[in-house]
Amino acid sequence: MVKENHRTTTPRSVWVSIVSESLQQQHITFPFLRSSTSRNGSSSKNGHKLTILRDLEERLLNRESLKSVARSHGVDPAQLRRWRRDREKLEMSSKGNKTLGKGRKSSITHLEELIIGWALELREVGIGISYSRLQVRACQVDENFRSKPKEQQYHTIRRLCMSNELVVRRGTNVAQDPPQQAIDQAREWLEEIRPFISVPDLAQIYIINMDQTPLPFSLASQSTLELRGTRSVTIRQSGNSKTRATASLAVAADGSKLKPMIIFKGEPRGTIATRELPVSQYANQLALCCQPAAWQDNENMLMWIDECLVPHIQQRADGAPVVLFLDHFRCHYSDTVKAKLDTIGVQSKLIPKGCTSVVQPIDVGVNKPFKDRIKSQWWEWMIGFGEDGGNIPTPSREDVQHWVIEAWNSIGAHIIQNAWRKTDLSYFPEE
Repeated sequence: MVKENHRTTTPRSVWVSIVSESLQQQHITFPFLRSSTSRNGSSSKNGHKLTILRDLEERLLNRESLKSVARSHGVDPAQLRRWRRDREKLEMSSKGNKTLGKGRKSSITHLEELIIGWALELREVGIGISYSRLQVRACQVDENFRSKPKEQQYHTIRRLCMSNELVVRRGTNVAQDPPQQAIDQAREWLEEIRPFISVPDLAQIYIINMDQTPLPFSLASQSTLELRGTRSVTIRQSGNSKTRATASLAVAADGSKLKPMIIFKGEPRGTIATRELPVSQYANQLALCCQPAAWQDNENMLMWIDECLVPHIQQRADGAPVVLFLDHFRCHYSDTVKAKLDTIGVQSKLIPKGCTSVVQPIDVGVNKPFKDRIKSQWWEWMIGFGEDGGNIPTPSREDVQHWVIEAWNSIGAHIIQNAWRKTDLSYFPEE
């Protein structure tokens, strides 16, 4: 329980203003009253500088000197003259900027792609990042950076983030765009795309949608039925309940399914990826790989094209078009992925941001039944350990592979066709 403190206090800025006004009459200044500027004025926000300049104009009309005004605000007269000279620039950059300059250039700009690019990929999937996390990343990719003092590392990373417009933001729980806006945007996109996919030589089997969905190793609910009045409620979970993988699923408009891919956590060329996964009993039915964070990246996206997409389209007639719908996940539209798709004659179409829940077939009608079937598999697996109350181990990677195959095979063509149909008929009902 949070205790509320109803005591009211005078903000320090108000207190400083009161004391400053009192001391101005006595022509006295104190360094501690310079709360808005440092010795060179660099910490004063541009908006506050403009406030001081407006006060200067008024007091100059009353025949006060610039030095006396500077003294009353605790700034150097030369500094005040510079502000007057740069007033136009201050007015143009007064919203939130602290200074006119951008600061010292980062000393690790050569690592921008490895650090900032990596950070943006994390943000694409909603992973929280921090200066310290990027500091660790920089130490991993650059030996010279690792040899620097920790404090210097931190400030170097912070400077690099600022130069790339990366700032600290608090997570929001409210949708950024109104639902109607997404619907209107989706409608406009569908009106543009439907003539493209309605050409006679484009078979439905070659109209494909691909997306990723998380695969938690434990799907235990946080709530349960229990007798009223029970003081302690326990819910059994399997070990490492936060471990997860990622499934990359793809479906075609005719109701057919492409081979699924599972991305486990691990090094792409580590022991799991090179020794365990290739000898799995399910290796022929799944595309299996590893990634340090267990999500889709540029490398395993190329692998998905080779092992899942190419086998699906290899029987097409020469020159027959293929369309692949993807969302705005970063690796879906990288230069290497685009080049790969162009090489095999596949046209990729990006679904507008914020519209996947209404126009992406996998989101609309496939992910939910797939996850329900995965949970049923996990439930049967949990019950198999009986009621002795002992510790339940973490599901193995082969367990997860088995669940995915069983769940994917049980998704009927009618479920997939209905998902495609819903994305179309939601906005173009039959007359």
